Amino acid sequence: MSEILIDPALVGIWLVPGASQTYEITDAGSYFIAEPDDQVHFQNDGSVMVWGYRRYIRTEGAGNTPVGTWREEDTGDGWDFTADQAVTILIADPEQDDSITGIWALRDAGKNLWVCEERARITCDGAHLVFHTVEGDSFRYGYTVNEDVLSLMDPDNWTELTRYVSAALFIQTVAASAN
Repeated sequence: MSEILIDPALVGIWLVPGASQTYEITDAGSYFIAEPDDQVHFQNDGSVMVWGYRRYIRTEGAGNTPVGTWREEDTGDGWDFTADQAVTILIADPEQDDSITGIWALRDAGKNLWVCEERARITCDGAHLVFHTVEGDSFRYGYTVNEDVLSLMDPDNWTELTRYVSAALFIQTVAASAN
């Protein structure tokens, strides 16, 4: 298999103004999405994990820690949290025969759980990006990167569909507005 070449200007952490998620593109062509961390606590000697508004039932492991295997009550999705902070999500929907991988961390002295999921692989030809999702779909966009702003565009008429700003630019903007 040949190495995927990614435009270096794409590599980094991106935000969509007004959205709570972060998006990361790696030089290896991985595309990650992370939701903000959410409160987590354990019940019944660690056999139940309540993360935000979702409940998970432990199927493997023990203790008041995410480490182990869980079944989400509402969806039936399986979640496997490992001690090296990797996570694998096994989608219960029979229409989606895939798993999602990512990383996790406890934050705020163990009160919040954060997960970052790999959602796609990206290929790039310098003018177009193709997102190859874990669900098996592919989406093609035109793109430009200019001064820490990434624009995804309709590949046919080049109208802007989405604008991301780099995390670095966002931090600079917030710091400047605070002064």
